[in-house]
This record gives sequence, C-alpha cells and structure tokens, in this order.
Amino acid sequence: MLLRVKLPGMLAIVFLVFLNSSIEAQSVLNRFQVIGRPKQIDIPFQFENNFILVKSLFNRSFPLNFIFDTGAEHALLFKREYADILGLKYDRRIRLIGADQSEEMYALIARGVSFGLSPTVSYSQDILVLEQDFFHLDEVTGLYVDGIMSSSFFKGYIQHIDYRKRILSFIQPSVFRYNSRKYTKVPVEIINGKLYVTGQVEIQNKKIPVKLLVDSGAGLPLLLYTNANPDFAPPEKAIPGRLGKGLGGYLEGHIGKITELQLEKFKFPNIVTSFQQLDSTLIPAGAEETRFTRDGLLGNQLLSRFDIYIDYNKNLMYLSPIKDLSKEFLVDRSGMEILATGHELKQYIVNSVIPGSPADEAGLKKGDIIKRIGFLSTNILSLEQIIHSLARKPGKKVRIQYFRNATEYKTTVTLRSLI
Repeated sequence: MLLRVKLPGMLAIVFLVFLNSSIEAQSVLNRFQVIGRPKQIDIPFQFENNFILVKSLFNRSFPLNFIFDTGAEHALLFKREYADILGLKYDRRIRLIGADQSEEMYALIARGVSFGLSPTVSYSQDILVLEQDFFHLDEVTGLYVDGIMSSSFFKGYIQHIDYRKRILSFIQPSVFRYNSRKYTKVPVEIINGKLYVTGQVEIQNKKIPVKLLVDSGAGLPLLLYTNANPDFAPPEKAIPGRLGKGLGGYLEGHIGKITELQLEKFKFPNIVTSFQQLDSTLIPAGAEETRFTRDGLLGNQLLSRFDIYIDYNKNLMYLSPIKDLSKEFLVDRSGMEILATGHELKQYIVNSVIPGSPADEAGLKKGDIIKRIGFLSTNILSLEQIIHSLARKPGKKVRIQYFRNATEYKTTVTLRSLI
C-alpha cells in the first residue's frame, strides 16, 4: 500500500509508506448508519490551508479532526494515544518501510472503529493506527490534524464537495439530479478506491497526455513525477526544495510552472507545478496501482475552483467552475518555509531559507522565531495567513520582526517571483 499526504504552500509533503500486507476486507468497512434515511446528508467542514477538515466523534468519545481524502485507500489515525485511552483492540501489527529502506516503523489495525459525523450520521470501518506519529502535520499545516478519512468508504452515495458553503453532502443515487448546462461530466477511473482522471499538459510546446490522481488530501495544484516522462523535468526557473518527507527523511524536488494543464474543456494556463521523482523500485512488484499512476496528481488548490459531485458507481465526476480558472495559484515569493509549534501552534519558526531568495537577502535564517508580520503580532495570525502574506504581489515589502537566540531583530522582505 502506498500512503500519500500532501501539504500546502512551499512545502508540499508527500509521505511514501509501504505496507508488507494489506487490510483484509470485512463487512464492517462500509457500515454507514443514518437515522431516518434522508435523501441527502449534509456535513459541515473547515477549509483551511487547502485541506478539507471534518470533525468526527472518534469511537463515540473523542472529537477529532480528519482530512477528507479522495486520494486515500484507508483511514489512518496519527496519534496512538487516543486509541489506547479508548482501549481499542488491535488485530495485528504491520511493518512500515521508509523510502530509503533504512528505517522502519509500525502501524496497528483496529477493526470496526466508529466515527460519528453528526447526531444522526455515523459509520464504522477498519483503520490503521500509527505506533508513532512521524507525519507531524500540526507543525506544517498550523492545524490540529488527527488522521485521514477516505472518501471511498462513502462510495454508495453521490458525494458533493461544496467549497463555497463548506458543506460535504452524501446524496442517495436514486434522487441525484444535476444541471447539464452548468456541470461538465468528467470520466474517472477508480482503482483501489482512488479516483483518476486523464488530461493533457503542455510543456515547452509539447502536448502530453497524463493520468492524474484526484487528491483532496493534497494542498497543491498539480504534481508531476519527473521519471514518468522525460519531458517532466523541472523548468529552468524552478525552486529546489523539500517536497516530501517519509520514514527515511525528506524527499527533494522542485516547484515551477508549466504552460498549461487541460482537463476536458477546462484549461489552467501557466499553472504552478511541483516536480518530484517517484522511486518506482521501492513499489512492490505486481502492485495494481503502479500500472496506472505514473504521471502525478491534482490537489485541492485546483479542485477548490470547482463545485464537485463524485459518482463512484458510474465512474463520473461533475464539475462546475466557481472561480476564475486562469487566476494565479498561491505561490510563495519569500523563499522561506515556516513551521507552527508551541502553545496552540502559535509559535512560528523558520525551517529553511532558499539561498539567494528575498528572505535570505533580508538576513533570515533557519531557527528564527517570527513575532510580527507587518503591524500584526503572530499571536493573532494563523499559519495560513502568514503563508498568504508571503505570497503577495512581486515588489511588496513585508516587514518582519523576529527573535534569534533571544535577541530581537527587524527586517524587510521584498517579495519577488521565484518561478
């Protein structure tokens, strides 16, 4: 099994974890219970840092935050302490192998765990519980994230992701209707509960067909695997950096732009794209997924520009634009990666600085603690707001107050396009 989790901004994290055995299917996996059998179920969600966060009453006891992920095959709990406190019984232990095969960790399978989405909606499924949380999503998202919820467990319903109203809906197929003038049908391929679409990218005057994972658990617009096609090399003007983190450490990659992405009739010009090499030699021989996904994925920065319905039974998505598709995607213009730590995730630490970038020229270094952005204290800012402040128009001057070794400093970062 290949687990992926992608994050927003400069740091688009991709975790590569291989399981030496899979979760055995049991009838409990799709026990979706709804009181009153309504035609449509509406569940509110938060949309922050390009994540869909759903609150769930875990095992009828703990209110936890889960990422609603169309790119995940299984549910995953990051923090074992919750499962232990609740006395969950583990079926077996599974070995996790890092991307460099030098480190290993373990996950536990818990069967039939209950998730309460509202007073009238609950479901049960088997989950993977990490023995140790090596993802640390809290730091890189600035949000309390406890696990991943796979959208495929609701495949008996039409799924509606309404990004404008922040509502996730499950609709009985027998009553589903859509406006054919407003929505475009997009065929999808479903493999191991994951959605794939075909499209076309234009790179250096070459038009190349691609198959892409539809991944609402990713905070980026588009990612291409550089070893999927020799034309997927990063452009000359691209940012080197850490695009991923696995058990064996960080995965290096680049962020740049390609000429265009086209999906059906929809076009995205000059689209921000992450480039990362996928080490196919580490994927188990004969794994079904490897025969289909060699090109890359679509993330929430792109998906959130549409109103989306997903029909797993008919292998279709229905898309209607809610934003200008040609609008520029969020991209950092400081060259600085920031983590959220401390009480309520309100201490912001510089984790890396690209050499020669505006942040580097302004004197900022790894380990600096940012205290003010402009006139605002970081105590009242979220990580998402800080990321947005560093992605403003080129030429914008951002005043930053920071501490280094308990000494206060002030500087000004003049933003500019890095890709």
